[in-house]
Amino acid sequence: MKISITTLVWSVVFLALISCQNKSTNSVENSGEAITLIINADIVTMDPNKPNASALAFSDGKILAVGTEAEVKSAIGNYQKVIDLGGKTLLPGFFESHDHMFISGASVTITDVSPFTTPTLAGALEKIAHTEPDQDGWIVAFGAEPLLYQEGKGPTRDLLDKIFPNTPVVVFHLSGHGGFVNSEALRLAGVDESSQAPTGGTYVKDETGKLTGFLMGKPAVLSVKPFPIPTPATAFIAAQQRAAKGVTTASEFAIMNSFVLEGLQKATSNPEFPVRVVGGLFSTSPGFDELAPRLKNYENDLFKIPFIKTWTDGSVQGGTGHLSEGYHHEDFGGNGAQGDQEFFNNQVVKIYELGLWPAIHANGDGAVDVALNAIEHAQKTVGDKVKSEIRPQIIHAQYTRPEQIQRMADLKAYPTFFTTHVYYYGDVHYEKTLGPERAQRLSAMGDAFKLNVTPTMHNDPPVTPIDPMLNIWIAVSRKSKSGRILGPDQAITVEQALQAYTINAAFQFGMEKDAGSLEAGKFADMVVLDRNPMKVPQDEIRKIKVVTTFRGGLITFTEIPEYDHDDPPVEK
Repeated sequence: MKISITTLVWSVVFLALISCQNKSTNSVENSGEAITLIINADIVTMDPNKPNASALAFSDGKILAVGTEAEVKSAIGNYQKVIDLGGKTLLPGFFESHDHMFISGASVTITDVSPFTTPTLAGALEKIAHTEPDQDGWIVAFGAEPLLYQEGKGPTRDLLDKIFPNTPVVVFHLSGHGGFVNSEALRLAGVDESSQAPTGGTYVKDETGKLTGFLMGKPAVLSVKPFPIPTPATAFIAAQQRAAKGVTTASEFAIMNSFVLEGLQKATSNPEFPVRVVGGLFSTSPGFDELAPRLKNYENDLFKIPFIKTWTDGSVQGGTGHLSEGYHHEDFGGNGAQGDQEFFNNQVVKIYELGLWPAIHANGDGAVDVALNAIEHAQKTVGDKVKSEIRPQIIHAQYTRPEQIQRMADLKAYPTFFTTHVYYYGDVHYEKTLGPERAQRLSAMGDAFKLNVTPTMHNDPPVTPIDPMLNIWIAVSRKSKSGRILGPDQAITVEQALQAYTINAAFQFGMEKDAGSLEAGKFADMVVLDRNPMKVPQDEIRKIKVVTTFRGGLITFTEIPEYDHDDPPVEK
């Protein structure tokens, strides 16, 4: 007989995993919270001083001891609960080091046509056709990406008009930096062939000068239809999705106004919110000069805002990346630069003077040059004390030249790589955007580890789905979706990939004293995996499952596999 227990009944599962015990041994002093002892575990601590262990104890959200079962029992004395992992692997919780948890959470309320759930344009159009209008009478969907649909095409104006000739339709691009609309949407927005697109956007036309319905760039699509409004409720759902993948610290680098700040503050004020959140305020936020000095007022135990987010280009696959030598294929256009060097120099100096940390979006090598120049200028402008306390982050670093990684090391600028591009977009970059030679340097994590720039990696949801184990496999294998190996010299070890998702990310977020490794005194932010990534064949890494996730000792997700009724998990 088989019994299956799902995430919807995690509290029941927890009772199946643990049992209460009263011990007569000497007890350590603590806050009065019950002490939980984890035993029979394959623990990967990410602490270089004690890399492996088999037992761990925690209480009141913090780790008390790590070591052998005997060592931990000796350290804690009395304990009230035991979790026997049966040999499963325990790791520090994963960090999503560049994320849009709050903003992308709104997409859970609209039709999902991303190629990860809907691989064909035909399937996407079928989903759109069965979508009900929202409260404003619009058909709204999210996730279109022509480069990843099997047909290689997007939902153009003409195709959408056939489905909805009289109802406005908007299909947001997977990147969030554009969208597709029909004729009725254009009419309601007052956009026609004579309209001038807002700065940073393009109303794309065909060879005859007719609008295709593709609105390239966030300013262009938002001039027609705002993105659905996120709420604390949708943020909670998004946080649960991250916890299900082993994430204990997420991020929101699209804090574009006080509304988002207040929403995040409210959501994370719930003590059962599944993840911690690290934020970045947009440099273009309305009222930035008033908001930025008051960011601390919005923080709480689960929400910190050390960063200011700015961007020096767009996306390489979207044709708006700033590449110093331009695009490989004529299908792709301009260099994508978002401003001149003086503008960014002044902007980054201002961020440093506020005592905040610049998080600079830079995909192409031209954009990385601009970002590093601005950081160097700021470091020369401000005092040594201010400089030493700030950790600038380079976001995406999709294509970099070798000397740029060395420069990051010299400037102590820390890259977070969009490694999933190697898999999802690697073939597109090889064939069209970068070409065969430059595509070998997509997400150059090998160089970054050699030069000790404390690299991390991310998924940038909703651009690619939250999936740390897939991302770790990509960083190790360097395989594209077609199986092409891109930049084998940039492959890293499994241990390095785990560092990127744990202790390195904690450092980039200024949390290394509290998280990122399993050590006494740190948060009990942990993930249980069904296998040890360092002990399985390479191609098995992406198949490893998350069993349970703890945030501060609170179980935020658990999924117990089926087991024989006659041979249940051992209870201690």
